[in-house]
Amino acid sequence: MRALVLSVLLAACTSTAPTEPVSMRDRLAAETHLFVTTGDSAGAITAQLRTADGWEDGVVDLQLAGGELVTRAAPGGAIALTSVQLELQTIAIPATLTGHEASLTRPRLELTAPATAAATWTGDDSAELEVELALQLSWALTVDGVGVQVGAPRLPPLPVKLQLTGDGARVTADLRIHVAGELWSWANLVKLSDLELVLGADTPAQ
Repeated sequence: MRALVLSVLLAACTSTAPTEPVSMRDRLAAETHLFVTTGDSAGAITAQLRTADGWEDGVVDLQLAGGELVTRAAPGGAIALTSVQLELQTIAIPATLTGHEASLTRPRLELTAPATAAATWTGDDSAELEVELALQLSWALTVDGVGVQVGAPRLPPLPVKLQLTGDGARVTADLRIHVAGELWSWANLVKLSDLELVLGADTPAQ
């Protein structure tokens, strides 16, 4: 009996401990959460309003308030994005467009379906890919301090360039969206077009 107990204890002491990931490829074998770094993120979009004199437009700055990307490696060297949640700061609409104080509050972009694409790897610690993401935009429109009901914009799939770099301990992301032309219109009165968005994201400190 003592011999059996001794052998069990010895096996437990000599068992191999779980190995920490060495490379970024190892790290991405499991879902990896990256959080938006607001200092490395910004963008712009063109807003247009139809008036009696035609279309008036203005460029609206986009500032990231936070967000998260969740990614993992997929078979064949591909990379999957399983979640994207981007929170924007309140967007002030130029008064030249509406003639009133107006803003989009609580703007948010969220991935509606996971996306996977082939990636180009440089070693095991760097990868780049291009993928189209189905993102849902939601917001609340406020005019002169009063909320106005506007349906959630239905966006087309957005082309994204994603670069991931790092190692087994840390992964950073650079995500870029560039869309030329019209993205969304409402009742032929309001249009959004020409989106530029750049964001950085990082795994939390260990």
